[in-house]
Amino acid sequence: ILDQLGALPIRTQVESQRPDTPGLFPRLLGERWATQPELVRHAHGGTVPVALTGRARARGASGLPALVRRLQGLPPTGLHATTVTITPTADGERWVRQFGIRTFGSTIAPARDDRWTFEETASLLTFRFSVATYSDGFSWIFEGWRLGPVPLPRAWAPRIRARTFARDGAYRFRVLVAHPWLGVIFGYAGRLS
Repeated sequence: ILDQLGALPIRTQVESQRPDTPGLFPRLLGERWATQPELVRHAHGGTVPVALTGRARARGASGLPALVRRLQGLPPTGLHATTVTITPTADGERWVRQFGIRTFGSTIAPARDDRWTFEETASLLTFRFSVATYSDGFSWIFEGWRLGPVPLPRAWAPRIRARTFARDGAYRFRVLVAHPWLGVIFGYAGRLS
């Protein structure tokens, strides 16, 4: 089939997974995992606990977004000493992000109904993502969300951009969560080792 598409302006990509591969992201990325930078593979290997430390700059709008950040354990705007701990669990990973004295935790696990996606649960909200790879790391691509077991309309969803990558000998990350009605709920970017 791919040979027949060769002359057409269609881009194709073959992806594969090995369900028995240990670690959530190695399993999701399949053969693409081996092309990820060593720093990214170390952070997201998913077989041993990892603690990364450094600094992160946080931002967000005032008003209701500031209240949401505070309730979730996210930091106020500014530069913060940061520790991210990723602990493997039976079916995924537990992430704890500490920004100064504030702590924000979530659980990341493969989606039960789609082996190409994963879900991050923080409190009662669960967000579904797929993964897009780059030569220096990967991005989380928002696919949907729910409150407990109830799916929520995508039109109401925040716009989420998240990326993890290696640059200048350091592990880096960027996260931005914004909503059309509220503005930037939270955003943070940092460099960890």
